[in-house]
Amino acid sequence: MSPKNIEEEISKIDNVLNAAQKRFGQFGLCKTTMTEIASDIGLSKAALYYYYPDKESLFEAVIRKEQKEFVEEITKLIKSASKAPVLLSMYLKKRQDYFEKFMNLSKLKYDSIMNSKPLFGKLFEAFNKKERELVRTILEFGISNKEFKKMNTQENADFLINLLQGLRFIALKKQDDLTMNDEERTQLDENLKKTMNMFIRDISI
Repeated sequence: MSPKNIEEEISKIDNVLNAAQKRFGQFGLCKTTMTEIASDIGLSKAALYYYYPDKESLFEAVIRKEQKEFVEEITKLIKSASKAPVLLSMYLKKRQDYFEKFMNLSKLKYDSIMNSKPLFGKLFEAFNKKERELVRTILEFGISNKEFKKMNTQENADFLINLLQGLRFIALKKQDDLTMNDEERTQLDENLKKTMNMFIRDISI
């Protein structure tokens, strides 16, 4: 395949992912059809299936795109060499934005998430590992910058992420589906910030 053809294929895939991202964001996974996505970008349904064999594989590709963008954003923040406590707070804000974006993309019922562990487990296993690496990097930066105490950075990164995941899990478990009203969202944000502030105080010099 020539470089020009490769660029055209990449452009087509980007168009498919952007269209799917908009559809999933507006209607959720269950209420979006491959026909609608194909129609949005002027592709035949057969052409769309050439790139993605089913809706679930396309949804997975969209989520992986979102994950990649999140990781790149946090990596860029770390390279900005800000204060480590500020980096942790910024990470939390970006992570919560990503969490809400995922809820909006899927609009699945809680039971559906629990019954779709193979799909969602596959989606988040590598992302979870990368996220822990990013937090560990921030902690290591804080130590080298004499802002944080010496510690086992991997152990503390795992501890923090487990705490934050637990709070999100509890908030979702109260819902029938992946939606929250403004009051519930505000309460979760407050709990996450409180937990992060306690963690930062505990590890700060």
